[in-house]
Amino acid sequence: MIEYYNPVDVIFGKKKINKIARYADKYAMNKKVLLVSGRKAMREQGITTRIENLLKKSDYEVKNFEKAEANPTPELIDEGVNILRDGDFGLVVGLGGGSAMDCAKCMAILVNNEGSVIDYLENRRKLVNDGIPLIEIPTTSGTGSEVTMWSTIWDASAKKKYSLSDRKMYAKAAVVDPELTIGLTQRMTATTGMDALCQAIEAYWSRNHNPTSDKHALKAIKLIYENIENAYKDPSSITAREKMALGSLEAGLAFSNTKTTAVHSVSYPITAHFGVPHGLACALTLGSFIKYNSVSGNDNMPEGAERVKKIVNLLGCKSSEQSAERIVQMMKDMGLPTRLNEIGINEKDIDIIIKEGFTPDRVVHNPRIVTEESLRNLLRELL
Repeated sequence: MIEYYNPVDVIFGKKKINKIARYADKYAMNKKVLLVSGRKAMREQGITTRIENLLKKSDYEVKNFEKAEANPTPELIDEGVNILRDGDFGLVVGLGGGSAMDCAKCMAILVNNEGSVIDYLENRRKLVNDGIPLIEIPTTSGTGSEVTMWSTIWDASAKKKYSLSDRKMYAKAAVVDPELTIGLTQRMTATTGMDALCQAIEAYWSRNHNPTSDKHALKAIKLIYENIENAYKDPSSITAREKMALGSLEAGLAFSNTKTTAVHSVSYPITAHFGVPHGLACALTLGSFIKYNSVSGNDNMPEGAERVKKIVNLLGCKSSEQSAERIVQMMKDMGLPTRLNEIGINEKDIDIIIKEGFTPDRVVHNPRIVTEESLRNLLRELL
């Protein structure tokens, strides 16, 4: 059976943010908005104030929750949910990178469902009621959160990654304005862009792929691969920013239906235990998994190796080995570490990555079966 589902109303293009009040009018239940963003960047770049003013001109009352952080915790989510529950809000707007949008997604759904977010993360409760309307506005080109139903939450004390997901969590609309990404630092451009490239590649070789997700994934791979270094070298280039924003969106539309695979699964303990930014944690093993998945046999998906060949061709390479080398060189050219020992991970740390790197709803979708032995060998080669 082939099935593709994504209900998000996508608005893409330069200066589309100027119409935010029009989109709010389409979905808001009343004129009170909670604007969810990070602690500093959006305010310092003037983006928060700009959106506030655009909404206020259309008589919206805007309250801010400017506390989203890189790896949001259950406590942070509950704080935002309580603000929503105590007020009569008609719309939530998520503004920023994936973490801010994930926070907004959780808050919007939980306001109408009782209990703490941890009750849902640990399956003590199920989401029953729809949330209040949500509009997501990405300011990075990397996570695709604006068009997915997943939110990633981190328990800092337990060093554990959770995921909350339900079709009720899709945003009503995503406003993707490439001009909002011009303020991204080179480092963030590189790490979020590599995250998007991983998502696109994993969506294409995922066991859950379908013809529609394939089209989105292939377009995303080409756009991101051909433009990430241009965006890094010339952060003010609107041409590069526009193509990266579209590539990230296409990646999101792809993996929203396929889920990610082993690359993302292995990245979670690298982030949780060693504080490595998510996009970089994914990128570190991307080249290795391209090589690993290019080998036929021991398959989850017989056509997996052929799909890797298609990816290799899109990267302008002749072999999986050459593709892996090209990705490593690209990361080096953008100032990113490419080996585990460069980020403080040594031989003794591999066990924890293996123990926690087999996220069941991610690694099972990898085209080639990943075993403890194969993962250990892969990680050792990256030391």
